[in-house]
Amino acid sequence: MATDIALLPSHLADQIAAGEVVERPASVVKELLENALDSGATQIEITIEEGGEKLIRVVDNGRGIRSEQLLLAVSRHATSKIQTVEDLAAVTSLGFRGEALASIASVSRFTLISQYFDETHAWQIRGEGEGAWQEPKPVAHPKGTLVEVKDLFFNTPARKKFLKSARAEFMQIDQLVKRAMLSRFDVGFKLVHNQKVVRQVQISDTEAATRLRLQQLLGESFVDQSLALTFDAQDIRLTGWAAQATFNRSQTDMQFLFVNGRIVRDRQLSYAVKQAYADVLYHGRHPAYCLFLEIPPALVDVNVHPAKYEVRFANGRWVYDFLRRSVREAVTQPLGRMPSATNIDSPDEVPKNQPDHFQAAMQFQQQSPETVEPIPSVESLFGHELSDPQRLAEPSQTYPVGKDQKTEDGGAPPLGYAKAQIKGVFILAENDAGLVLVDMHAAHERIVYERLKQQWYQDRLICQPLLVPMVVPLTASEISIWQMHQPEFEKLGFEAESFGPEQLKLTTVPSLLVKSNVVQLFHDMLADFAVMGRSQRVEEHLNALLSTMACHGSVRANRQLTLAEMNALLRDMEATDSSAQCNHGRPTWIQLSMGQLDSLFMRGQ
Repeated sequence: MATDIALLPSHLADQIAAGEVVERPASVVKELLENALDSGATQIEITIEEGGEKLIRVVDNGRGIRSEQLLLAVSRHATSKIQTVEDLAAVTSLGFRGEALASIASVSRFTLISQYFDETHAWQIRGEGEGAWQEPKPVAHPKGTLVEVKDLFFNTPARKKFLKSARAEFMQIDQLVKRAMLSRFDVGFKLVHNQKVVRQVQISDTEAATRLRLQQLLGESFVDQSLALTFDAQDIRLTGWAAQATFNRSQTDMQFLFVNGRIVRDRQLSYAVKQAYADVLYHGRHPAYCLFLEIPPALVDVNVHPAKYEVRFANGRWVYDFLRRSVREAVTQPLGRMPSATNIDSPDEVPKNQPDHFQAAMQFQQQSPETVEPIPSVESLFGHELSDPQRLAEPSQTYPVGKDQKTEDGGAPPLGYAKAQIKGVFILAENDAGLVLVDMHAAHERIVYERLKQQWYQDRLICQPLLVPMVVPLTASEISIWQMHQPEFEKLGFEAESFGPEQLKLTTVPSLLVKSNVVQLFHDMLADFAVMGRSQRVEEHLNALLSTMACHGSVRANRQLTLAEMNALLRDMEATDSSAQCNHGRPTWIQLSMGQLDSLFMRGQ
């Protein structure tokens, strides 16, 4: 073992640095893609051979690199993207560390060709991984840059043996390019593997082109069942698409979140979106979304990790709450106020707080008074089945009906008008699109549940002092967490006081949770605060209890309803948050269009 201190040879230092930046072929593609996007490119082509081990080539039409700066570009700590400490505090580019090209070149046979936008021809340099570079020479190449990486890790066999199969490595590259395609609709991309075009998307500057790109990357089902959203608050903006809860996944493979154009893997942000879907998503399923957060760069620290997947916010809790509330408002809007799931707009064309806009419903409710008659709320019809104090009747609403409730005039509400009931379980209704089939118990269960929640949170956490306080054993670190977050615990209905060196005495808890395992819940809340800085445990437990109450308080199957009762249920569904799913995440209604009905009977074939 060497005992004398000495400077590392430059090529060895580059290889060590490459260990942080270049883990696998996908890491190389990521760095080169970011450079291409930062250069202002509008067209990028990525060519891969044998999963990237044999060849990675990225060609762009960006502004290029000046001929006299080519050798500087492949030096460590050389970058055009930051110059001062102030620049580092407000990074606006994807790449900025100035290590990528040098690190990649140190473990490959590397070629860089570039023509700067105001120069007459291109220049080329080459290296073989030992820090020695050929002198730049002129070559023929269009404006922009080509980076070619051959024989990755040829000089570091210890690293090479950890690569997976070519197919597995390319799958990583494919997913990375897919994310890039989702991040920049203003850029065209082409991905080629072993001489075969795998993905290709054009610049998407119209609504139709945006929809087409989403279909190519996420599938037509996602597009048809997603809500375009735009929310603004102070200096933060959220745009993108969030799938309705009825479109869900077994894995988290369709969750894309970008912060200032950068794909991030942030546990708290992912948890915020997950909480937005709380009690509308079926157990064990995951939401799908493609969301874009725009935040002033000075409020985001992207200099957390060399791979730049992680970010840190100046006010993480506020960002978390904004994201959770915005997505929840979008995916839980009543049917009468939410946009049609088949109308996917581009982010630039979505109005602020777009889920509040549903023009057809607004026009429908503004028709002349002589065409309307009162329809009672569902609780005035079923209220006798709800035991006190859960009587939740609301003022009657008025809806146009017209003679025989026909819909030819296009004036039907979203769920249409009831026509019949099947086996005391399903309601058949007709709307402008065709046939609506409703599970009446599931639908009424959601209505009662949402109104129980509203009633509970308006009264806001009725608390109950304990006649016999509960003693909770805690570690010293848990005591510290409780002391730090004591105001939050009290706001959630838990009051406690010290009881010995490593014990607390619970004196007050939320009244609905008295019969729950309060001690375990308290420990879980402490764990949440330790990891996330917040806890949703109380809300989750309360919602579970209210859901059970709603299930017992809703109209039962095999109950025969009149047309007035069926229409009352439909109208209340349209006015209730999250009514497209029951409390367990199952759908409460489905739409069959005239085209679907025709195909069932082979009409027109």
